[in-house]
Amino acid sequence: MEEINPLEEQIPRQRLKILCTLTFIYSSIVGFFALILMLLAKPFLEYLGENFEVLTSNMSEAQVKQLQIFLDLGSGKLIVGSGTYLLILGLSFFGALQMKQGKYKGFIMYLIANIFFLLSNILSLNILMFIFDIVFIALYFRQSKFLKR
Repeated sequence: MEEINPLEEQIPRQRLKILCTLTFIYSSIVGFFALILMLLAKPFLEYLGENFEVLTSNMSEAQVKQLQIFLDLGSGKLIVGSGTYLLILGLSFFGALQMKQGKYKGFIMYLIANIFFLLSNILSLNILMFIFDIVFIALYFRQSKFLKR
């Protein structure tokens, strides 16, 4: 029977711990700003509407169109969108927390949440975040064999 070196057993746990810590940091920062946007959506959109001319004076035509689309959404849709984003982000965070505790179901939760982020990023043509999502899913997948099922 092959003996497992305690050092070899600690390396995957350390990698998983680093991945989880990075996920916690990212989720906390992004979640904070999504929560602020959700709470301050109405005053933020009012400010943008009142200062539209000043803000768009140095913008390109494409940027002005994007800002106008953003303003046309309204605070209700912005609040619902931010809330939905926070729920998915919370599932990702909770999945990483479960994986840090060594549970395989945490990987499934993380995977479900990040498939939503993956689809969102590909639909919005956000290639950089799409690549980050793929990399983190792959890194967590490599570590999932060390989790308890």
